[in-house]
This record gives sequence, structure tokens and C-alpha cells, in this order.
Amino acid sequence: MKLLVATDFSPSSKELLRVASDLAQGLAADIVLLHVAQAKTDLIGEHKKGSAHDGDPSCDKQEVRLMEKATQALDERDLSASGEIVAGPCADVILARAEELDADMIVVGSHGFGAVLRVLLGSVSAEILKKARCPVVVVPTSKSG
Repeated sequence: MKLLVATDFSPSSKELLRVASDLAQGLAADIVLLHVAQAKTDLIGEHKKGSAHDGDPSCDKQEVRLMEKATQALDERDLSASGEIVAGPCADVILARAEELDADMIVVGSHGFGAVLRVLLGSVSAEILKKARCPVVVVPTSKSG
């Protein structure tokens, strides 16, 4: 079983990783951690996609260190874990990667910005819930961590 866990490395993502690791142990799943880096845009405003594994300059060293630390923490719990950093629009990247991996489940966090901001800005977790072809677990996380 494959579990795709989308993390933003915010302080509140610790709860997301705890829930994901508990799920993985209970389901004997392999974890793929995915961080969607800030997408760079070209002169006409189109998003450029790339993978940190391809040397994409859009991901910074701190993101790479955080991903290494997160995968190491999961490995220490005897969980099979790998990490990826990809640039692009968050929901699109998460959904596409879930399809490519043939993920059995997606785990995402929800910062709970409320109805007004969700209408104005959209919600990554809401879009994933609506469009995913596999079960989605949304872990509520606090804005303050």
C-alpha cells in the first residue's frame, strides 16, 4: 500500500506526520512525503514544474534538509519512507503525483482558514478532496503550530 503525504513543513505539520505514520504502521504502507515548493513563474506567468531530484533551483536547501529530517524520523519508526520536493501549483502537483504513484491514500493538512478565506483563496485540501481518485485523510492543523 502507498500513502502519499503532502507536507508544507509548517510547525503544525508535526501532527500531520504523526497521523500519517500511525496510519502507515496500521496499514503496512510505504510513505511518500511530498512537499510542493513555491512555483517559479516565467515572464508570461505560467508555472514551471520541476523536481528537486533534477536539480531544480526552485527548491531551497532548507526544504531539502527538512525533507531529509522528516524521512529519517519515519525511517527510525521502521517505516518505509521516501521524500520528494516538486515545484508547481499545490493541488495539481499532489493530485498528479498521487496518480503517478498509484497511491492508495492521500494525507493532507488543513490549516482551517475558515469559509471566507477559503472562498477567496481556495483550499488545497478541499480541491484534493473533490478531485482525488483515492481516499483522502485531512488532518486539521492549527495556524499557530
